[in-house]
Amino acid sequence: MCSPSNPHDDPAPALHLRQPARLDDASTLRYALADWARAQDLPPELISDLELAAYEALVNAAEHAYPDGTTGTLDLHAHHDNHTVTVIVTDHGQWRPQRAPDPRRGRGLPLIHLLSHHAEITPTEQGTVITMAWQLTRDHSSS
Repeated sequence: MCSPSNPHDDPAPALHLRQPARLDDASTLRYALADWARAQDLPPELISDLELAAYEALVNAAEHAYPDGTTGTLDLHAHHDNHTVTVIVTDHGQWRPQRAPDPRRGRGLPLIHLLSHHAEITPTEQGTVITMAWQLTRDHSSS
């Protein structure tokens, strides 16, 4: 006889979205991530941090991964368990260096590192993967 499964052992639903790599679509993905996080009953402070960090990653990818005049794609993946929330932003281009230093820009990656508990930027031949993770406390894990 099988024992009933514990609902707390079931993984939370993951978020998987793909959009064109345009600034307007980065905003759409940002709001979808915030809606997903609220549906997971994550704490509001955490939702704010992951929403802003993910948005910075999405905007960086939209602005730097594809040559001017072309539009590639952005993938947004988010999942969590009782211990960690992970958000992954993937582009399928090659990041281009900034043309000229601009003192009003260049804060996205430091902000991602500041807002998340762990952030990793991994360039590959197929694009760049930005993985951000936040640790959940027992009081802030979803039920």
